[in-house]
Amino acid sequence: MENTKTQNSKWQHWLSFSAFTLAGVAMEGSLTAITNPPPQPAPKAKKWRGIQ
Repeated sequence: MENTKTQNSKWQHWLSFSAFTLAGVAMEGSLTAITNPPPQPAPKAKKWRGIQ
């Protein structure tokens, strides 16, 4: 019986930790999308003149 309680306790701890970690990663990812402006398009390339 004691072993079962210990196993359940370990699983409960692991599940709550993984849920907390995933929530943190999701929140951090959403914050960077809000705070960073969208990337600007690259300027047009100038035509290259070949050596003749």
